[in-house]
Order: sequence, then structure tokens, then C-alpha cells
Amino acid sequence: MIHPLAHVQGALLGEGVTVWQFASVTGGTILGAGCSVSPFAMLHGPQFGRRCVISGGVMMGPGFVIGDDCFIGPNVTLCNDMWPSADKDGLDLDALRSGEIVTVRVGNRVCIGAGAVILPGVTIGDDAVVAAGAVVGRDVPAGMVWLRNGKTMAKPANPKRMRPVRP
Repeated sequence: MIHPLAHVQGALLGEGVTVWQFASVTGGTILGAGCSVSPFAMLHGPQFGRRCVISGGVMMGPGFVIGDDCFIGPNVTLCNDMWPSADKDGLDLDALRSGEIVTVRVGNRVCIGAGAVILPGVTIGDDAVVAAGAVVGRDVPAGMVWLRNGKTMAKPANPKRMRPVRP
């Protein structure tokens, strides 16, 4: 389902993909079967596996490969250029778009919390979690949690899904 107020052009969408209103999916983006793109997400060239949830405000250009069953939280940003500039000299956009160059690789069943920033050159292993608001500048091993202070810890076996506020 593509909402009539979504902008989808030049993308490859798998079966059962949902793109909600005000989302933009362009530039060779690949969305595997069952993915959902929330309002205000802007995808221009990343590649996603199956059953991923891309939340509102997510910004991704080319050079990103995301595995299956991943959750990308609200306002997450992935960066593909260590030295961004207004000009594109030295940036091989064709290699980024084709997948020949991957600047961020995310494994399967990864959860990236709201507002996280993933810098270029990072690999996030299968079953890893990135805390909300974290800046990730180096690889996150499989099954680990990347905390906001840049440290990692083992992922809890049965984490609580909600943390209620006390009255």
C-alpha cells in the first residue's frame, strides 16, 4: 500500500510494503517484502531486507544496507560521508547507489532507538540494540547494546518493553 500523499519514485518495493503519507522513497531505494515506512521518513537509495519498520523522520541516503526484521526508530540518521561538503567531488554516488560501496551495514533483528546517529564505516551485528540518542562511531558486536556513553553491554535475555512513569 502506498498512501496517495507519499512520494515513491525510482524505488524497488517488495510484496506487502506500506509507505505512509508524507514519506519519500526515491533514488533506487530497495524495500524488502513486508517493510513499513512511516510518515516523514526520507529514503534515497538505502537497501532494506524484509519486515523492517522505518519510523518517522528517518533520513537515509545511498550506501546503507539493512538486514531483515530491523526497527529504525524515529529521527534516526545514518551518515555516509566522513567529510560532508556542499560539492560532491570525490563522492562516488554511483558506487553507493549500486551497493558496490557500503558505508553502514546493519545486521538482522537490529533495533536502533529514537534519535540515534550512525556514522560512516560502522557495522552493527545481528540482534544488536542502539540506545536512543546514541552516536555510534565504531562497530557494534552482535547481541550487544550500544549505550549513549559509547560503551556496550550484553543484551538482556528478557528486557521489559515499557518503562511506566510513576504518578
